[in-house]
Amino acid sequence: MGAAAPSVIQMTLAPVEAQARAGNFSTAEAAAVGFSGEWEGKTDSSWGNSIPANCSQPVSTSSNGLAWDITCWGGENTSKYYQEVTRSFRLASSAAGTSFSWKDSVPDNIGAHQCHKGDSWGSNLPQGYNALHGDVTGACVPRVAWTESSYLKSDPKKWEYDLRGYADQEGYATHEAFLNN
Repeated sequence: MGAAAPSVIQMTLAPVEAQARAGNFSTAEAAAVGFSGEWEGKTDSSWGNSIPANCSQPVSTSSNGLAWDITCWGGENTSKYYQEVTRSFRLASSAAGTSFSWKDSVPDNIGAHQCHKGDSWGSNLPQGYNALHGDVTGACVPRVAWTESSYLKSDPKKWEYDLRGYADQEGYATHEAFLNN
């Protein structure tokens, strides 16, 4: 029995240790999810005093400053029951206003297919990609938005519709034409 005592004690403490870890994880998770939920979709990152005491300063994870991570913890960091979580959230594009106007409205859903060379915006009627397939697969991605590089080199005055929402979704940097708007 004396040889089994350490194993019995360890088995007895396992549920208590698991409960301590779970409690600390819940504390960390609640803070991270609460903060990210509060800031999801806002247009600026002026957190002020809204960062919970058990969380670090949010960190931008995208070149356009729209995707962010926040890390929160539960328990003392020297404790073996310490738990830490990181949750992500996105801000809305801060470049909402613009002096540009485009002839077409933004399609409801831009899919994954690239627009063809002869129909670089998918809008040739009646046989354009968007007219034929847009309802099923989403509108095609205009040629100027196939890559971040081509998007940043493009001229928004020549766009058929506003591509900023698509660029934000893809994590592209803010186009220089919209930096001061």
